Amino acid sequence: MLEKTNYHQEYVQPEKLVKIQSFPIETQQILEKEGFLIYPFSGQSIKSLREAGEKFLTTWHKNYPDFEALTSRLSQVAINPQNLFLPDSNKKTLLRQEEMVVAFSQEISRKIKGVRAIIGEAPDYIELVFIHLKETGEYLFGKKYNYGYARTKTLINDSEVVNVGRFSHKFGLQIIRLRPNHRFKFVWAVPILVPDPGSY
Repeated sequence: MLEKTNYHQEYVQPEKLVKIQSFPIETQQILEKEGFLIYPFSGQSIKSLREAGEKFLTTWHKNYPDFEALTSRLSQVAINPQNLFLPDSNKKTLLRQEEMVVAFSQEISRKIKGVRAIIGEAPDYIELVFIHLKETGEYLFGKKYNYGYARTKTLINDSEVVNVGRFSHKFGLQIIRLRPNHRFKFVWAVPILVPDPGSY
């Protein structure tokens, strides 16, 4: 099983340590055999990550302190970096992408008990790219992924959805806003797996 203690210890202050929801051990073993990487999200925000030295190309969100303070979920998550984007999920509305992820979740939960697939919130994908870079040296949503973006479910101004991607060493991570009904070639559904206690 992969150990993620270095990242966790570096970013989480002692006073912020709380219990993180985890996959059952048997589920973790199956996920790893299927090519998934498991990471512990620890409640990071744009603000906390920037203060830790992480690089963001975009700056518009500095004018939205409430958004910058949003934190990732306190949970283990799993991704398959070889199949990061849900096939054929680009050029779709957010509603259609949500439907596709629901179908994917139903499919994978029949195969692997104890998991469900979701479209995460913006802080989930933001923490994901930095923890993955720290553990693997690879830029999710970078050149290998044609600088694509993950659609999130986080709203700005009640009318635009946050998208996370186009990550590079030179420029850092980009965070953009698009209307949820817009269809773009480089904006994908990126399912993340989370524990599903109801199926244990």
